[in-house]
Amino acid sequence: MSEIFSIKLVTPSKIFLEANASLVTVPATEGDIGFLANHVSYISSVRPGFISINLENGGEQKIYITEGFAQFNANNLLIIAVELIEKEDLDSNFINQKITDLKNILATNNSNIKIQNKIDSLKSLSL
Repeated sequence: MSEIFSIKLVTPSKIFLEANASLVTVPATEGDIGFLANHVSYISSVRPGFISINLENGGEQKIYITEGFAQFNANNLLIIAVELIEKEDLDSNFINQKITDLKNILATNNSNIKIQNKIDSLKSLSL
């Protein structure tokens, strides 16, 4: 059995997930990073994309994150996110609405690269 560590995903409104995992892959701004038990302490901002979680019970969970921060310390991974969405809850209507909302924001501030990156991330989703 592989070693496990605890993971906690939170948003401003709730604790989204508390579990034990053997591997978690996070879309960090420096690139995707995989966390295993006993990983070196680490902190990074998180870009839009999927968090992939290999749970202690052998299951796998994929969660879309819009943006946030990840911190790993003492076998605890904490991800603080603006928004988290289960992969099963993503559909083309949801994605198209998000893109429309972001384009409306971008129209008022066309130099915002962060908004454009979110739009590009949503367009690249393969469901």
